[in-house]
Amino acid sequence: MIRTVLIDDEKNALEVLEIQLAEYCKEVEVLATALGGEQGIEAIKKYKPDLVFLDIEMPHKNGFDVIHETKFCNYQVVFTTAYDQFAIKAFRYSALDYLLKPIDILELKAALSKVLKYGRADDLDTKMEIFFQKYNLANRKLIALPMGAAVQFIQADEIIRCESDSNYTHIHMQGGRKLIVAKTLKEVEETLEGLSFFRIHQSHLINMNHISQFYKGDGAYVMMDDGSSVNLSRNKKDAFMELFRKI
Repeated sequence: MIRTVLIDDEKNALEVLEIQLAEYCKEVEVLATALGGEQGIEAIKKYKPDLVFLDIEMPHKNGFDVIHETKFCNYQVVFTTAYDQFAIKAFRYSALDYLLKPIDILELKAALSKVLKYGRADDLDTKMEIFFQKYNLANRKLIALPMGAAVQFIQADEIIRCESDSNYTHIHMQGGRKLIVAKTLKEVEETLEGLSFFRIHQSHLINMNHISQFYKGDGAYVMMDDGSSVNLSRNKKDAFMELFRKI
């Protein structure tokens, strides 16, 4: 038997999934249903399930918060999500499985087959890292970045510049927004590879579409849309000039 916990902030969704499992998936034993992430965390810690059906978008504690706070419990995850089609490819190719609401019975059975095949999760942190990588490869406009216990999805074209701060990166966005992610600038650069970003300096990655002015004399630098100035390294100047001419 697959011992499972169901977590969703919609009571109706919990009831429907529980009925589907009872009727079509006799190999599943539902240990508990939890209304929201906080109850879900308590249920996982209490019952130590083999599998968790987990909604992503929930108030207070979302699905990624639940995973972060219970990762030591060693269980498999099947996301239940109402996300649009752009996210599906990322979930399909990641180590985490997903079910798109309303849940299709055949897809539910397929997800359970995968759980039976692979057994318990060995390392949820590794699975989450794979999720970030596959999500960002599949969807080049909306970028997934880890933000502590949560995941931040941001529009790549809203990023003006990224600034290194040791093992962290400050991401400056349109409208004065600023995010801090626990990734080196090199890792962020790899995430944004293939888009309109250029490593203008050891400590700075800029969005070429947000340059407002370029001063190309001695001590060359660029002015960005947010009013900031960023120095252009001498060893980057030729590559930058070539790219700048293509804009």
